[in-house]
Order: sequence, then structure tokens, then C-alpha cells
Amino acid sequence: TLWSSALALAFAVPVSIGIALFISHYAPRKMASFIGYVMDLLAAVPSVVFGLWGIYTLAPALLPVFEWLNANLGGLPVLGWFFGGTVSGTGRTILTAALVLAIMVLPIITSISREVFISTPRLHEEASLALGATKWEMIRQAVLPFGRSGIVSACMLGLGRALGETMAVAMVLSPSKVVSLLLLT
Repeated sequence: TLWSSALALAFAVPVSIGIALFISHYAPRKMASFIGYVMDLLAAVPSVVFGLWGIYTLAPALLPVFEWLNANLGGLPVLGWFFGGTVSGTGRTILTAALVLAIMVLPIITSISREVFISTPRLHEEASLALGATKWEMIRQAVLPFGRSGIVSACMLGLGRALGETMAVAMVLSPSKVVSLLLLT
């Protein structure tokens, strides 16, 4: 659904950009190649496997988190719209489906962002560092502005995969008769 896809992007985009920046600028070469390899393997996992993982592993593990969110955020004015109501006894909610989708789109956004960050002209990076910028300032001033269009493209491809992966969402939400905007019911 559109709602779970939007939540999935909200979860996956910051994590993906962080992983891509770590791989391209911070990690040692062996670790970067290992993490890149794991991301490529995640992209090859079928949606049915993610759906089964969401049903049997993620949903029961998130149930205490959902109860905590309901108890602590369900009574607040705006957040109560999303975290209010009664918590599902199975943990198979729209929030669980969004987390499964976020993990599914993570490798796509990460790999494209990594390639964009690597393709930043070395002279731009060195010029920023030569002017006294720290590594993080160099990334903010040179790498992220250069890769903005690539990041947007990666997000659109991730959104396309999230919207197209109905099998995992259907498997996670299958016992639900009605899909609501409440994240925990």
C-alpha cells in the first residue's frame, strides 16, 4: 500500500545514505567490500522470504515495542492518531509491513547512493579538505551536493520497488480485515 511504502522510505532513506557514506568514505577497503557484498545479497532475496521473515520473526519481536509505543505515545494529541487504539496481538501491523519494505528497499538505495558518492570528483573533495574542512564537512560541502540528483533517483527506484512489492505486505497483513491508518492495530 501507499501508506506502508511511504513509511518504508522514511525509515530506509536515512539509513541507506548513512551506509553508503560509510562504505564510500569511512570504512576500510575490506570492510567496505564486505558490506557492499551483503547489500547486493539482500537485493537478491525474494519478497516471499522477506514476507515470511516478517510474519514469523519480526512481528513477534516488535510486539513489546508496539505495546510501549501505544502506552507512551497513544495518548498524545497528534501521535495518538497513529499509535492509539488497541495493539494487535500478533504484531502483524502496517508498521511491521513498513519495516519489512524498508529492509527490502535498503540495498537498492544504498548501492545507487554509494556509486554516486564514489563518483564525486576527487578534486572537489581535496579542495574542501585543503580549505580546512573536516571529513564530515567535506562530505556535507562536496559529496552530498554533488550526489543530490543521484540520491533522489535512488529514492525513486526504492519507492518503485516498495510500491511493487505487494507480496510481502500482503503476507504480513493477511489476517487483517481492514487496513487502517493506525500503525499498531
